[in-house]
Formats: sequence, structure tokens, C-alpha cells
Amino acid sequence: MRQAIMHEPGKLEIRQVPDLKADSLNTDEILIRIMRIGVCGSDIHVYHGEHPATPYPVIQGHEYSATVVAVGKEVKEIKPGMKVTARPQLVCGTCGPCLRGQYNACQELKVQGFQAPGVAQDLFIVPEDRVVILDDSMDFEQGAMVEPAAVGAHSTRRASDLKNKNVVISGAGTIGNLV
Repeated sequence: MRQAIMHEPGKLEIRQVPDLKADSLNTDEILIRIMRIGVCGSDIHVYHGEHPATPYPVIQGHEYSATVVAVGKEVKEIKPGMKVTARPQLVCGTCGPCLRGQYNACQELKVQGFQAPGVAQDLFIVPEDRVVILDDSMDFEQGAMVEPAAVGAHSTRRASDLKNKNVVISGAGTIGNLV
């Protein structure tokens, strides 16, 4: 399979690596075929060496859509052929923020494409509990927009004190435009 790895700022290599196999799945994991990947503003910062929390080498990609290829033995809701995306945050589940449901503030937080390998490859494995099933009516381009749309929705939900006020969003990328 193809995999894109950034060895250092501005040095991206497309290489061939062995395919991920369904028989290597843990019981709660899903093998997906990546169909579309969004390019986030943070990805651009990584490319230019301006993202302080990203070590190299790194496989980028955290905004994406995919097709399910295979599922582990205990996976219940997800079936081969479904369209999916997934949350890119890897969290501990045991720290204070995680226990309060604030996984974005996990004390051990790693984000795929930055501190953990991302999806810039043909196949990827993700645990069932992070998967988001996409409606059949969504195309793969729309599916790759779920993560930035969720960030925009989260930020606007937190801005309740701005209700009925004029707001200017300056320098808006994808998330800013969605907000």
C-alpha cells in the first residue's frame, strides 16, 4: 500500500509498505480504506516545520472518510462496505478531563497526524469506539469534512455569550468558514 511520510519539514515521501491485513485486527478494530483526506491548516504548519507539538517523521492526515474493509470479531455496529470517519484523538480515558468527557483536554492526548501516525495511507486500522458512521447520502468529500465541522460546531456551542452579537472571523480557513 502507499503511505505518505514527512521525514522533516518540506520533505514528503510516498513509499510502498506492506498492506495492513484483516487477520491482524484486534477484536474491537476496524480496517478501513481511506477514500478522501482533508488538508487542515495545522497540516500546513507541520509541512513548514511550524507546529511545535509534532515530531518528525510523521504520517499526516486526520480529516478523512473511508470505506470499511473488515471488522474485528467483537465489532457490533460497523459492517464491511460502510462509509465512516473517526475521531483522531487518542486519549487515556482515565485522567480528570477524560472522566468529565473532555477528551480534547486529556493529559495524555495524542492526535493522529501530529503526535501519532495519521491516515495518509491506503489502509488504516481504527478502534470501533472512535468510528463515526457516515450516512449513505454523504459522499466521501463531505465525509472528510465531518471533523472540521465538529470543531466548528463545538466552538460555536461554547460561545453562548456571543448570542445575538455581531462577530468577525478573521483569517478564516475551513473551520473559520464553517463557524
